[in-house]
Amino acid sequence: MKTDKLHGVIVPLITPVDDDDRVDEVAFRKMIRYVVNAGVHGVFTGGSAGEGPLLTIEEWVRMAEIARDETKGVVQLLGGAIDTSTKRVVERIKILKQIGYTNFVITPTFYTTLSCPEEYLRLFGACKEAVGELEMIAYNIPSATHSTIPIETLTEMARRGWIRYCKESSGDPDYFTPLFQQARHVGLQIFMGDEASIATGLLAGACGVVPVCANYEPETFVRAYAAGVKHNIEELQHLQRRVMYLRERLPLLAPCWIAGVKYGPATLGIGSGKPVSPLQPLTLAEKKIVNEMTQAKRSRAGG
Repeated sequence: MKTDKLHGVIVPLITPVDDDDRVDEVAFRKMIRYVVNAGVHGVFTGGSAGEGPLLTIEEWVRMAEIARDETKGVVQLLGGAIDTSTKRVVERIKILKQIGYTNFVITPTFYTTLSCPEEYLRLFGACKEAVGELEMIAYNIPSATHSTIPIETLTEMARRGWIRYCKESSGDPDYFTPLFQQARHVGLQIFMGDEASIATGLLAGACGVVPVCANYEPETFVRAYAAGVKHNIEELQHLQRRVMYLRERLPLLAPCWIAGVKYGPATLGIGSGKPVSPLQPLTLAEKKIVNEMTQAKRSRAGG
């Protein structure tokens, strides 16, 4: 049976870790409560921001179990099944199903780049068989997988009934503009994952957004989604400017984009800000920029 309709702000959760790259359960639960209390519609674990493919399988399972327990059905819960081959991805799907997940986010396999439509269909077909009647969400993120899911492949999967949703994170208007146009004809709903394109995506009919900076400031994205639903262009453009400010000071602050995204919540008392090894943490100078942003944020909020 299909899950309830997915929509709104889905936060791609960071995964706080300790010095040994083990999941910091206390901080992770705090992270989930922080975004849920801000009114987001769902959370996505084990994705790019969650460093899912970087964790050991034991810690990845712990992460998935903690998120399932902490959300308790209050918001939509999506689990990333991201790996380097079909069998590895299917193994992760089976683990997530055992834990109780009903929404599965699948990227193209990586390291060896997919090269033709048949390979994409072979991968997603096996994943759909493993998912069964539960929800499979295709995730296009060429910056991480170094391959782009062909639009024709996405629409074909929608025609076959394999997917109803796609998370689009290419940031390329030459890709997502025709994707939006063609998706309408096959009932494919699109989540905008590129923060620079949130306003564009919502006005084009995106069913929601999946923004990494929502780990730091979820309320801005909740307001942006509401403005998009109401077609309040002035408000949406105002919030898009705030999104760009956050983007410059978190994912774009350092060569390792995840470092700023994880350090932002750390300035709010959530986790240490450490990325999974071998990724490079922020420098002291970079941390100062985020610290000053958080100080300004607290000043505006009255402390």
